[in-house]
Amino acid sequence: MVDNETAQNEEPAVGEQRTAIPLLPDPGLVWQAFRRNLLLFVAVVGAVLALTAAYLATAPRIYRAQASILIQPTSDPVQTTEPGDARPVVNADQVDTEIRLIQSPFVSDIAARNYARNFASPDGDRFTEEEISALAARMNGATMVARSGQSRVVDVIAQDVDPAFAASAANLVAEAYLQSQVRVKVGDTETSASFINARLSELESNALTAQAALDNYRAERGLISGTGGTNAEQEVSALNQQLAVARADLAEKRGRYNAARQQLSRGGGGADVGAALGSGTISGLRSQEATVSAQLAVLRERYGELYPERRQAEQELREIRQRIQEEINRVLSSLDAEVQTAQSRVASLESSRAGSLGALTVTGRAQTQLNELQQKADAAQAIYRSFLNRSQETEALRDSALPDARISARATVPRAPSSPNIPLTVLIGGFLAFAGGFGAVGTAEYLRRGIQTRRDVEKQLGLRYAGAVPTLESAARKSGPLEAPQDYVLQHPHSLFTEAFRSIRTFLSLSPGKRARVIAITSALPREGKTTTAACLSRSTAAEGIRTVLVDADLRRRGSSEIFGFDHKHDIHDLLAGTASLADCIIRDEASGLDILGSSGNPDRPLTSITEERVERLLEMLRENYDVAIIDTAPVLGVAESRVWTNCADRILLLSQWKKTSVRAVDAAASMLIEAGGKITGLAVTQVDIRKYASTGDGDVYGYAKKFRGYYTD
Repeated sequence: MVDNETAQNEEPAVGEQRTAIPLLPDPGLVWQAFRRNLLLFVAVVGAVLALTAAYLATAPRIYRAQASILIQPTSDPVQTTEPGDARPVVNADQVDTEIRLIQSPFVSDIAARNYARNFASPDGDRFTEEEISALAARMNGATMVARSGQSRVVDVIAQDVDPAFAASAANLVAEAYLQSQVRVKVGDTETSASFINARLSELESNALTAQAALDNYRAERGLISGTGGTNAEQEVSALNQQLAVARADLAEKRGRYNAARQQLSRGGGGADVGAALGSGTISGLRSQEATVSAQLAVLRERYGELYPERRQAEQELREIRQRIQEEINRVLSSLDAEVQTAQSRVASLESSRAGSLGALTVTGRAQTQLNELQQKADAAQAIYRSFLNRSQETEALRDSALPDARISARATVPRAPSSPNIPLTVLIGGFLAFAGGFGAVGTAEYLRRGIQTRRDVEKQLGLRYAGAVPTLESAARKSGPLEAPQDYVLQHPHSLFTEAFRSIRTFLSLSPGKRARVIAITSALPREGKTTTAACLSRSTAAEGIRTVLVDADLRRRGSSEIFGFDHKHDIHDLLAGTASLADCIIRDEASGLDILGSSGNPDRPLTSITEERVERLLEMLRENYDVAIIDTAPVLGVAESRVWTNCADRILLLSQWKKTSVRAVDAAASMLIEAGGKITGLAVTQVDIRKYASTGDGDVYGYAKKFRGYYTD
């Protein structure tokens, strides 16, 4: 957005220039953003590094030992199956199963008992059962088992604060796993051999008997397939569901009917029955009854009993009420019929279910018996065949059990801890620290809503940059308490702070267009340094011998009047109203020669009407008597009269508080001023902390503040 005067007398403003978007951001802008948020960056980096150091200082030192097991099924020493059978192939699922077995409490208990036999307990005595259980739990918690890549090698990894215990735990768990395999194989073989030999002949007889019983029962009952009872069960289930729904429906209708009967017994005539109340016909008749009743009431008030229209209305009302009663009786009869229908349906479903239950009982008994016989026959045959095969194998393998794995690598006592990994932790902590710092800087810049740099003014708003007003604390180089800003510009005329106002005055005077005789200073929001800027700019201008007047046009806040202690018999209200002359309404600031046209702040004084005609007349008087008139106006977004002052001024200086005022607020204020016909010469940023690097960007003097320190004296 650009003001009218600038658009007519200049080339397109910087904010309107359209340049190609660069592929990479300007490194100068990136560096400025980083320097502006240096403290935030340092705080985030320091916090992350401190957390990393605290972790390294407090984390326990964990030692890691590793043993390896090769899962490799062994061939039976005695071949009991068909010749030429290859060694079993181990797949991934089997390896995962073995991993779960290695991690089982059973293996941990064997490893703990082996440890108890080889080492003494902490008190020097033999391990008790409680100590062995605790040792097994410790080994189980310290051990982790994982597959090595896609191979059949399984790594047993033990971690503990004691390096010797970690190595012992890894080796003992691997050995315990092999022992558990041998124990299981030997036990299974012995148990199978004794059981198979004792039951083999009996199982053969049972298999033959069970098959014969199955064949005989199927022939006697005529059951060819095994689905004889399915349809009957489904039919009974469906009838049960329908019967439950029918009973619920009957209960509902019977309840409605009984409720209607009770209402009739109380003498209500059925008018308050729920079904009657929900009838559309009755609702329509009720509406007619209300209409006729209202008409009849009017007729009764006006005419006697023999009046024809009254008698006709009474007859019509009786007919409507009779029709309502007939409709109520029909509704009650319908409720009774619904109850009878629901009862009939329930009785029919109960009869059908009784028949289905009888058929289901007969078929179910036969099917149950057939299934039982089938299962017995199949089980007997399967058991017999299995026992026959196992009888041959167990005789050959009784004393030849070997584990289906072997230890491929034993664990050694680790010399250095594995956790925490100090180099890796420092590397990750440093990376996270700098990533978090840069992320915090980027987030802070992304969330920045206020106008901060010259680039913000020109690119985002399309306004000319008038300069920046630093805070006195950041501009003054002396320590200790400082004077008020309006006093400081007089006592330190060659200071950096005072030079900021000279720069703004020079910008206003050298801008193209009409000569800057009347300058209106305004802002979008309150507390943006508008009054301070007006006072300092006026005083510094008057101190150089230029006839200057400061007009306090903020009649509600009276900021400039309070700064200079304006308490006069006549003030700006009288001048606007035409009841006093300009000389009667002016006070002189003796320190600078500045004239102040302010407001006395009399609470009983009525508000003066601010019209364009009155303001033009006042400003014309100021142009005749002064070289420069500076008007301190109210915030333009909240006070409408500010637009009158700015519209009549030769120049408008718009102010925005550094980093605080949002771009949207300033843009709205600028649009409002332009729509009112104002001539915005430029925007100045106030309350800038120039101690921060490139506070207003590299296009402003404060980006190089340290280089110009020799030109200023405090």
